[in-house]
Amino acid sequence: MDIKIKDFEGPLDLLLHLVSKYQMDIYDVPITEVIEQYLAYVATLQAMRLEVTGEYMVMASQLMLIKSRKLLPKVADIVDEEDDLEQDLLSQIEEYRKFKLLGEKMAEQHQERALYYSKPKLELVYEDAELIHDKSTIDLFLAFAKVMAKKQEEFSKSHTTIVKDEYKIEDMMNVVRERCRTQKRLALQAIFSETKDMNEVITLFLATLELVKVQEVQVIQEENFGEIYLIGKRHE
Repeated sequence: MDIKIKDFEGPLDLLLHLVSKYQMDIYDVPITEVIEQYLAYVATLQAMRLEVTGEYMVMASQLMLIKSRKLLPKVADIVDEEDDLEQDLLSQIEEYRKFKLLGEKMAEQHQERALYYSKPKLELVYEDAELIHDKSTIDLFLAFAKVMAKKQEEFSKSHTTIVKDEYKIEDMMNVVRERCRTQKRLALQAIFSETKDMNEVITLFLATLELVKVQEVQVIQEENFGEIYLIGKRHE
């Protein structure tokens, strides 16, 4: 199955997306939380065997350095260097935000001018459906990353030996369909409550993504970083 996620223009674009969700000045955001979300996003892509380009991994290394230094005892030299790294990162995000806004404004002006020098109409073909009430699948991935971390901890504490099963996306799609059919609004984390291993967790999430893609399931998130709910087609 071909899984597509939002194509960010680079790690700064991803960081800007995360920072923007706090709806506050860039220099006031809780940077440690942003770093954890970035690292969780990258780790989730890797666990699902999706391609992660080198520039994202380089940024991940820099973020891990900032995070690790925040956990060290507060020595004057370390604090100064930590602040420099953090301020440099925030400055990069702010600078990127300015250029991105400028680019968007220029694109709007270009579209306005194109109205006066229009080309023949072309038929538009939309290959990918946009998620309702959710502008990118990053929120799904971030929510899933939390589920994955929780399940990994749960499995690591379990001393039960479990035979590895092979899971099919099609079968898991039926599982999600049935859960959505019996519940008007299903919390994303609830569908993973009875999973037995990480292969099942990942396959179940891929099945959920496919149902969203074919518009059998609608995604609702009522507030930033809030709970994500799934609504089956019959309950819309």
